Amino acid sequence: MALNVEDKISRLDLGQRRKVEERAAELIAEEKTLRKLRKATRLTQTPIERYGQSSVIRALMQLIPGGLGSAIDAALVQTLEKVRRDRKFAFFDELAKGRIELDEALLESEDFIHCFFATTKYALNSRRREKIQMFARLLKTPLSGVGGPADVDEYEYFLSILDDLNYREFQALRILDGFGEPAGDTDAVALRWTMMIWNNFQCELWTHLGVSADETKEFMNRISRTACYREFSGTIWDYEGGMGKLTRTYMRLKEYVGEGVVESVG
Repeated sequence: MALNVEDKISRLDLGQRRKVEERAAELIAEEKTLRKLRKATRLTQTPIERYGQSSVIRALMQLIPGGLGSAIDAALVQTLEKVRRDRKFAFFDELAKGRIELDEALLESEDFIHCFFATTKYALNSRRREKIQMFARLLKTPLSGVGGPADVDEYEYFLSILDDLNYREFQALRILDGFGEPAGDTDAVALRWTMMIWNNFQCELWTHLGVSADETKEFMNRISRTACYREFSGTIWDYEGGMGKLTRTYMRLKEYVGEGVVESVG
């Protein structure tokens, strides 16, 4: 019958068993040390060691706040600075336009400073120049004296809507707005008018934004999350769904940020 290790050790004398136990303890300690070293090596790897084959990964890691290794590549620094500079110029150039003047008294207004920081945060994270300009025009509304948001809370409400709308969605709203408004306040009147212009609206969406007729319903319904657009409900006449109208929220936002320009994507 074969003997296992424990059986063999039990047949050794006391001195031999002690030597076996001491050696076993040494081996266990060495293994623990090796494990710690391997773990420490993984934790102390630099990006160059860990991602030595991917310069793009190493460069992108430098954009994370706190840093993860060596300095940012010079080319990436130049690109990043150019992006930031262009966005700042787009924002402040637009802010400087018009008859509304910015005076030093604004710097003493806590509400304006709060709105300024909140707005620039969104603006400088926006890619489209046109949308950055909209943020600047929104910031000027409290300065106009009339017609702007009632208070900071309402300003933040419209600021969040503008941030949530991508530029393509805002242009879709502008296209629909370009057909005018129905002569009446009821949904029945608005729906009847919308049914007459809807095919033309779909053609314009395709021409300017590349949204097909089959995609129109889904595309426009996604915009309803912003409270700028609402789909008609009910069964009026031969209406089968899929059409909607602009809301008062959109009308106010348009008033604050300007009408914008619809650009062709073709």
